[in-house]
Amino acid sequence: MKTSFILLLAGLSLAVAAQGPERAATVTGVVITRDELAAVPDGIALETRLLELIWPSIARHYVDRHGLAATPAEVEDALAYHREFERKDRAQRARKLEELDRRLTADSLGPEERTWLQEFQGTLRRLALFDLEQDRMPPQDREHPQAFLALWVETWKMNRAIYERYGGVVALGEFGPSPHGARAALIADYERQGLLQFADTGLRERVYAMLEHPPSMVVPPDHVDFTPHWKRPIPPSYFPD
Repeated sequence: MKTSFILLLAGLSLAVAAQGPERAATVTGVVITRDELAAVPDGIALETRLLELIWPSIARHYVDRHGLAATPAEVEDALAYHREFERKDRAQRARKLEELDRRLTADSLGPEERTWLQEFQGTLRRLALFDLEQDRMPPQDREHPQAFLALWVETWKMNRAIYERYGGVVALGEFGPSPHGARAALIADYERQGLLQFADTGLRERVYAMLEHPPSMVVPPDHVDFTPHWKRPIPPSYFPD
């Protein structure tokens, strides 16, 4: 009897172990475990971490399903833009440095203006040295990796596609317009399709509350433009006089 009880406990233990770590969510067939959420850095909410784990799988699945993968021509187009931008950027900085060198020879500069110009001059000289270091590197090491540019192209294509499909509020992000409302609608759509499943109802509600929270900076509807920066003209100059 005692032996049978021990065997029963062992069997139950094996069954629990076979189930693996406790599931937090499943997205496009990928299981996200509680252990992955527990590894969240201090100060980061669990719902933020869960969204960080969910979103890449949804984005990849959407890009593949809707044929939004970056083509070699699109990647080359972005690469050509960055090459030309760098060329013009270097030329602008060189001209500005020459100008600052001339202005700093004047005796009429006030102390504050001279200090500001000297700091600006120092920054441009450091950038010029960095350019020289880059030029000594093999071309393949100093250019934008194609995998990075492909991801960049696909992000812009996806952002435009989901905004056209779902609409919603557009946030002004660090790299341009971000389809805040459309992203939330897409995640909800994936849950309806069964491609996203939450194991924790409370955590699910917190994720959606975060997605539905208004962004701090909103692009007016009549100013929404998902044209990527490499499809726009390079600014003629961005240095102050």
